[in-house]
Amino acid sequence: MRSRLPVGYVVKIEGSDVTLNLLDMHRGQLASHAQGVSSVTEVGSLLVLDAGSRALVMKVISLSFDEPREAHRLGIGSSTHQSEPLRNVSGVVVGRLSREGGKPRFISDSLATPPLGAEAFPLNTDELAAILNCEDLNDIPIKLGDDLRGGGSLYVGLESLISRHVAVLGSSGQGKSCFTAAVLQQIVKLPSARIVVFDINGEYEDALALQDLPEDAVKCTTIGGQDPGAFKIPYYALGRHGLNRLLIPSEKTQRPALTFALEHLHQVRWFAQPKGVGLVNDVGPFLFDDCRQGGANEADSRIQQIRSGRAATAATWPNMAALGALVAESHGIQPTARGPERNAFSYSNVSPLITRINRFAEDPMFRAVVDVEGGPGSGGGLNWAQESTHLVEQIFGGQDEPWRVHVINLRHLSHDLTPFVLGSLLELYAYELFRRGQENKIPTLLVLEEAHHYLRPIGSGEEAGENSLAYERLAKEGRKFGLALWLSTQRPSEISPTVLSQCNNWVTFRLTSEKDLASIQAASEWADRREIRRIAGLPRQTAIVFGGSISMPTLIHAAEASPTPRSGDAEFRAWAENRPAPRPAAPAPPAPPQPPVIPAAWPDPQPFDEDVPW
Repeated sequence: MRSRLPVGYVVKIEGSDVTLNLLDMHRGQLASHAQGVSSVTEVGSLLVLDAGSRALVMKVISLSFDEPREAHRLGIGSSTHQSEPLRNVSGVVVGRLSREGGKPRFISDSLATPPLGAEAFPLNTDELAAILNCEDLNDIPIKLGDDLRGGGSLYVGLESLISRHVAVLGSSGQGKSCFTAAVLQQIVKLPSARIVVFDINGEYEDALALQDLPEDAVKCTTIGGQDPGAFKIPYYALGRHGLNRLLIPSEKTQRPALTFALEHLHQVRWFAQPKGVGLVNDVGPFLFDDCRQGGANEADSRIQQIRSGRAATAATWPNMAALGALVAESHGIQPTARGPERNAFSYSNVSPLITRINRFAEDPMFRAVVDVEGGPGSGGGLNWAQESTHLVEQIFGGQDEPWRVHVINLRHLSHDLTPFVLGSLLELYAYELFRRGQENKIPTLLVLEEAHHYLRPIGSGEEAGENSLAYERLAKEGRKFGLALWLSTQRPSEISPTVLSQCNNWVTFRLTSEKDLASIQAASEWADRREIRRIAGLPRQTAIVFGGSISMPTLIHAAEASPTPRSGDAEFRAWAENRPAPRPAAPAPPAPPQPPVIPAAWPDPQPFDEDVPW
């Protein structure tokens, strides 16, 4: 520190708070030294305290004036500044600096305190870089942005950044999508990268199609819609776990009935015209979902054949509405003294579930993204596990995939169906992930855009907890199976608190809602209340980065993507531009001449009156 002049000295230590008096010779926010210029009197800037055998790093929290005191004047009776108050700087110690191999190294330590009178110096560029950046030679540096304190760019190791999940938060238009795309553009250049993006608004396809990538590095799949090559999710491929998540049955009566229907769905045929179900060899339907009075004996006979294992296997999956008929008949038919009858009371217990099944099967918005008609499946017989594995490999990839990033375009999925459809996909993925086991894990980064639409509890009370089980388990245990989550959202208060609390690194753009700020404070152990208060006033494309992989909360100008995603603002200034005048409408062709109207008979002539003057 011999090349630098001190800017102040320690006058007060109270717990973790340290107060400095600034020297009278230093009056600016910047200090120049042999290594450049450093910020020293700005909230959030850093200073180094000479504590004898240690160099402690202090972060500036506040600035203030203090009343003048005789002991701190330049010269008793001769100072020209005797009437001026002293300028104080308050802050906290965040760590210490040491030198290894001639290079500075930062060690996080908030318990160390300096001695009274310890001098404060500005940090040079090398020391700032050591505090902010990852120096793990075995990790891959990822640029997050430029440090606004003047310390250059902020780099974090890839593994330390994403291995324990990342949360990117901020209001609409603040730069979340551009920042996410900028980081993904760095990761996708790695030859063995595996990224899956749930692109809710269809904005990442252009941003990730970089020119220097191999032709098959980026795969794009559009779910639903009329585009060529659009993909519809087969309902049966969601499997038992996905359909349970989609239909949300109650535990006591509906779940057993739905379990029966799912276990035996491959043994029935769907008859579209009468909207009923029969066994494979039946020429007409005998099972219905409307609790009709007639035909109970024939329906019970089919149910008993299915229960006893005497029903043959069908060649194709039936329509999704077949689930409703199996649910109704398996639970609604009850034995009586007169023989089997459809019991209205028993039927009423499962009728809400049947209504949900039919609502999904008939909803045009649902049918736009999910194939409810059934079909032959993925080949090799009708098997739930096989269909589920096939769908997971289509969406999330198998062991050997040529692509590095798979963009799932979900813009055709309506927002009211998003938590059900994507919740089912995540439920299915969680099951397959844990079934593979840790020995067969495939390291994957799952980017969940607009996560508040589907990573939220559905219902209330115990029901909400059961409905959020899948993605909470992904957040809590997915890391052991090679899964890293990247959550991007405008409303962190609407996301499951369990999921949010599992995020280890946070990139927070401007948020103004008190609920959102409180949810960050509650979920993150790294969130300092002073930093949380600054989030509401952040300018555009500026974020506070904190977490387990960041030495200390850092204010950055977020990295910019090139090309950018399709998330820019509308250009309303174009309204002021002159537009070509619209072409005048072509004149209408003249009407064809009409023939004179000739009356059928002329009126009789009136007699001439000579008395009338002319």
